[in-house]
Amino acid sequence: MQWRLVSVFPCLFLASMVARADEAVTELPETVITAARVPQPQREVLGDVTLITRKDLELQRGQSLVDVLSAQPGIQFSSNGGKGKTTSVFLRGTNTAHMLVLIDGMRYGSATTGMASLQHLPLEQVDHIEILRGAAASLYGSDAIGGVIQVFTRRGGKTPAASVEVGLGSNHTREANAQVAASIGDTRYALGVAHSETDGINVIRDPINPSYYPDRDGYSNTSASLSVSHKLNVENEVGANLLFSKSRNHFDGNVLDSFWNNVAQSYDYREESKQGAASVWSRHQLAQNWTARLQAGFSTDDSENFAPVSATDLSDKKTRFTTRQTQLGWQNDILVGPGTATLGLETLEQRVAGSTAYPVDQRRINSLLGGYLVHLGEWNLQANLRNDDNSQFGNHTSGQAGASWQFLPAWQAGGNIGTGFRAPSFNDLYYPDDGFGNKGNPNLKPEKSLNREVFIRYQQQALQAGLTLFKNRVNNLIDWAPVDASDPYGAWQPSNVGRALLRGASLQSSWQGQVFSVGGNYDWLDARDISGGSNDGKQLIYRAKHSGTVYAGITQGKWQTRVELKMVGLRYSNAANTTDLGGYSVANLATSWQFSRDWQLNARLNNIFDKDYATAKDYAMPGRNVFVSLRWKM
Repeated sequence: MQWRLVSVFPCLFLASMVARADEAVTELPETVITAARVPQPQREVLGDVTLITRKDLELQRGQSLVDVLSAQPGIQFSSNGGKGKTTSVFLRGTNTAHMLVLIDGMRYGSATTGMASLQHLPLEQVDHIEILRGAAASLYGSDAIGGVIQVFTRRGGKTPAASVEVGLGSNHTREANAQVAASIGDTRYALGVAHSETDGINVIRDPINPSYYPDRDGYSNTSASLSVSHKLNVENEVGANLLFSKSRNHFDGNVLDSFWNNVAQSYDYREESKQGAASVWSRHQLAQNWTARLQAGFSTDDSENFAPVSATDLSDKKTRFTTRQTQLGWQNDILVGPGTATLGLETLEQRVAGSTAYPVDQRRINSLLGGYLVHLGEWNLQANLRNDDNSQFGNHTSGQAGASWQFLPAWQAGGNIGTGFRAPSFNDLYYPDDGFGNKGNPNLKPEKSLNREVFIRYQQQALQAGLTLFKNRVNNLIDWAPVDASDPYGAWQPSNVGRALLRGASLQSSWQGQVFSVGGNYDWLDARDISGGSNDGKQLIYRAKHSGTVYAGITQGKWQTRVELKMVGLRYSNAANTTDLGGYSVANLATSWQFSRDWQLNARLNNIFDKDYATAKDYAMPGRNVFVSLRWKM
């Protein structure tokens, strides 16, 4: 499996170079924001960034946001059973909590678990996605040890647009969404609503698992998005954004009876959750060389989990966890000399509540940030510095510096170095005693990282290719450990006992012609435990050394077809590396037919060869499945 993966990508890379014989499509350069907090042409960006446009997302009907992300360079994942199920995303091999997720600039996620529920974000409401790999605390503060994923919701345009789409698929999957966008004078708006539901699959595949129960574990999601902006004049604009989703997820579980037997597997274990983010913003040109942006907003992550009251009482026992993150930011971009200086202030308040009472349930982080971005002929330079004053952990300063050299018209080489950190979550710090002495640890320190990377890139017309090498060392990793090291069978609590070394190489290439397109990526990842204990030198769980994606597409008249192949190598499901998950390859096929000016028929066949594979121990993934949708677009 691994050798086949390694050999496929170089062939694809050469094919994309040869394919330039087909007439290339020249497009305007794409612009990204996440890599420096200011708009940049993608070819000038120093960070390792992937831009997923709305056009790209149109090819992924019937897929989830996690499905789309898992096909990108540097991203691996594990899922507890497919769409809507608990999912861990590993960005360059870091832990899920080491990845910061933003929605239109607002922090999104749970302050109790420290993770973002990407599986509940609806793809239909997304305009584009930017993925920044590498430590980015100097830009965004805590959590960005592995990088940042920023989701941008849809916006209104000058030209009125509307669409309605309905779809049906395997496992009794039903989807519907509607979008409208327009402008009235100097006001632009976009509104979207969507609903999806599926009966799902039996998520636990191993009958030996104590939670196994042979039923279907369904999922449903209802969402809405709204964007409004108004230009007061050429220099001043105000606006607001909203994304909200409500979901219901069913899964397998069990409770213990008085004899410590696992029972009550037939109960309908489920989670009902609400997630979203909203903000208001204003942009003002205070002087010819000075633009300021003020943004205020909040995000929410609410979950209600249902389980039996006891082994003999199967009525509902509800447990609730709530996170509210309120954020205010003021950013100033000033043209100074040959570049742009960025100065900003931010304040973030995190509050948690629910059935579980935490001795401390809120904290505030006040931040000061600065940066300088300059383009000097063949050179691009970037430096950022940020100080975060956390009410629990005091001051923490992060920095980053990078440079690139355009040594030939189509060739660029450069490098980056940056630090990252993550403040412990409320569960890490204060989770109450479970009755056996296992509880949170208020004495934890933040996790820290140092990331270094170098790259070489080729960009000319419709052909892009690049190779990035990185090395990221993470210290003070938080993991559960015995309170008394001499008694491993006693009480446990989170402790700063871990260290990890993450090294890797990421190769990617894409080419877009008028008829044919081809591309893909290959990642080599060495994600190791270097804590010095019994697992020293072992591979981190669920991280494959080899992974990659290749695709090829053809556009002919009213037809568009694309075939995709996702490949993942051997992984381990335990820290000692004694239990492995085999590598796998999954092929998908997508096609669309624009049979009239306003109507389009779309079909996607996932897992063409009905591959039986797992991304998490004991949990199944969907077999061969199909999704068909009909879309009207004005």
